[in-house]
Amino acid sequence: MKRFLGSAILWLDRTRRFTLNTLFLIVIITILTVIFSSNDGDNIPASAVLVINPEGQLTEEMRPSSSNLIPAIWDAGQAEQIHLHSVAATIRYAAHDERIQALLLKLNGLQPAALPKLQELRSAIELFKQQGKKVVAEGTNYSQSQYYLAATADQVFLHPMGAITISGFSIYHNYFKELLDNLQIHVQLFRAGNYKAAAEPLIRNTMSAADREASSHLLTQLWERYKQDIASMRNISAARIQQVLDHPSQYLQQHGGSLAELALAEGLVDQLATDAEVQHYLAALVGNKHDLPTTISLDRYQSAIEGEDQAEHEDKIGIIVASGMILDGDQPSGSIGSKSMQDMLEQASHDDSIRAVVIRVDSPGGAAQASELIRTAIVQLQQKGKPVVISMGSMAASGGYWLSAPANEIWASPATITGSIGVFGVLAHAETGLTTLGIHTDGVGTTSIAAGVRPDQALPVELAKVMQLSINATYHRFMQVVSTGRHIPAATVAKLAEGRVWSGDDAMRLGLVDHLGSFTEAVDAAAKLANLKAYDKQWLAPSMTLQEQLLLTVFGQHNTFASNLIYTITQQALAAIGITSSSRELRQSALIIQEGIINQSNHKSWALTGFNMNF
Repeated sequence: MKRFLGSAILWLDRTRRFTLNTLFLIVIITILTVIFSSNDGDNIPASAVLVINPEGQLTEEMRPSSSNLIPAIWDAGQAEQIHLHSVAATIRYAAHDERIQALLLKLNGLQPAALPKLQELRSAIELFKQQGKKVVAEGTNYSQSQYYLAATADQVFLHPMGAITISGFSIYHNYFKELLDNLQIHVQLFRAGNYKAAAEPLIRNTMSAADREASSHLLTQLWERYKQDIASMRNISAARIQQVLDHPSQYLQQHGGSLAELALAEGLVDQLATDAEVQHYLAALVGNKHDLPTTISLDRYQSAIEGEDQAEHEDKIGIIVASGMILDGDQPSGSIGSKSMQDMLEQASHDDSIRAVVIRVDSPGGAAQASELIRTAIVQLQQKGKPVVISMGSMAASGGYWLSAPANEIWASPATITGSIGVFGVLAHAETGLTTLGIHTDGVGTTSIAAGVRPDQALPVELAKVMQLSINATYHRFMQVVSTGRHIPAATVAKLAEGRVWSGDDAMRLGLVDHLGSFTEAVDAAAKLANLKAYDKQWLAPSMTLQEQLLLTVFGQHNTFASNLIYTITQQALAAIGITSSSRELRQSALIIQEGIINQSNHKSWALTGFNMNF
């Protein structure tokens, strides 16, 4: 039996080795064929259409998908990550690249995105158009987010059986008070600020009047901004958009139930066309004599331009991304850790080449103490003579606003959600329910608060008072931070606070932010504050373990996984047989092979994605 098992194991090992070596040789032969059959140039055609085809969620920074490898594989069904600033920077670069004649937006894979993120890409696309270049959008269907970007195009195509699904903005919550009452769970809410409504679903069955007022106002502001932007880009009436969406069946009936015909009649699209018809249009647009235009994917283009026009400047603007919940200590990308932020700010402080810092804030808030530690580190950096500019993304609320308050300048999108100057805490206990089940809690303590916070009994009266007093003190500290940082009288801050959230438009009017504009404009403002005419951007990031770097590389985006895998194999294979090739050439070859694999597998087999949590 032992001899049989030994022979079986030996046979399996030889089979494994043979299979792996065969696959390895196939990869080497394929890659060598591509390398030596390709031109020595940069692989960017002399006249090409750059295809922007985002698949997944727009993110401020790439996040590792999981804390260990096995869960990361099971997270493959989650949305892929698209680095917002990388895409925007590439479009801006292409605007001045004579080889890129037009931009093709294929947006069917883009997941819902907050308006400020879409406005960042819109700003880059508008720059592209300002250079006299054309932008074309093609889609079988457009969601509300996808259509916002499509509307930036000079020519918008929609499939004859497609649809544009714009529905407006809304806020709905589930409310759990009755459920918790039925379960005999008592929730204690401590808060400062009448509009601080995040925990209200635990203590109410309906939306409070204050929350309804603030939410209605905010949604109206954001919706008006969306409509006005669409109206401006498409040269149509915002009032007409509202009218059609308020009575969609009435207008749809006029077009035989065809959503595509309705979109065409209302001026939302320019032409109903199939993919083949769009390709012919693009070919004519860029002067291609053949039936199909010459296109280049975003990934291949980014690889090809890597290292181009890299004239380094001595002075730099440090860029720090603060995205996610604000937590204590060291935190990975996707969260804001007090220690992580302090380390990056300290790095900027000690680096003499970094003359100013831009912090990109995209956060709903979090721990008050962690926010204060970050704010203090920002002030210390300013005391070194280095200006700090805040660029607000989709949201910079509560703790996100706390840490932003001392900045030299605060920039926001008109649709940024900010403010929420308020504090709350929630505790729950099930004493009544446990008593009903026959479970009782009793004991002794040396003080009136010795029992502490327990899930099996009500909070001691004295401790409840301590909790509320602590919440009130934190709230007053928050208002003091805003008053000092923004140079606003305390009485005025008190009126703007109460936990109320504001749009970027309102925040500008109220003095909570200084300017409305894009991330790029915020960086330019930082350079101006530092008296810099020429500079480079230096992105600072929290340190990652080797495992986190591997997970981010492999599971951040499917295309990164594919190209990096092929690139690594190629590099090792060529080195083994004594052939050297530049990193840039290898990456281009890897991307060419990857695109062929993806086309053959209908883009599915590489769909290894990152985990993304929304708060």
